[in-house]
Amino acid sequence: MVKKSKHVTKFRESHLSADENIIAWGEGYIGEAMGTGDKAQQNGALVVTDKRVAFYRKGIFGEILETIPIDKITSIERKSMLGHRTIRMHTPHDQLEFKTFSKEDETKLVDSIEGKRYLSLNASSASKVDPMDALKKLGELKELGIITDEEFQEKKDVFLAKL
Repeated sequence: MVKKSKHVTKFRESHLSADENIIAWGEGYIGEAMGTGDKAQQNGALVVTDKRVAFYRKGIFGEILETIPIDKITSIERKSMLGHRTIRMHTPHDQLEFKTFSKEDETKLVDSIEGKRYLSLNASSASKVDPMDALKKLGELKELGIITDEEFQEKKDVFLAKL
């Protein structure tokens, strides 16, 4: 049985571009438990697309949308304490911190982000990458379900042309 999220459904309807695909998502929150004001806990979903990472919350009185382009993420930190699993993504000018209680969601989200970051980095620096190493990593990403068969074939053709 596939789990559903009202936040992901509304994100898909309102904010997903026609040329963008959701590759992973997990439920959790931003802010601080028992926080107030700007630091108040906001429950929602972290959505990973092939272009960006977005926290989205659809509420009765409005919505929250925070996004970071995947190709701008410079590092990802993970922390686990007392059942809270924290994923903190950094860019040169921003950060997004998401918390969940699901180890499965945490792993799926981070693997998806890292997979897309790897493809993005290799697209911009493909001339510096050993094509054989890139093909091996590409195969691993496909096996994990992080990239589609179409994305695998497209990148594979690029790396094979460099051999």
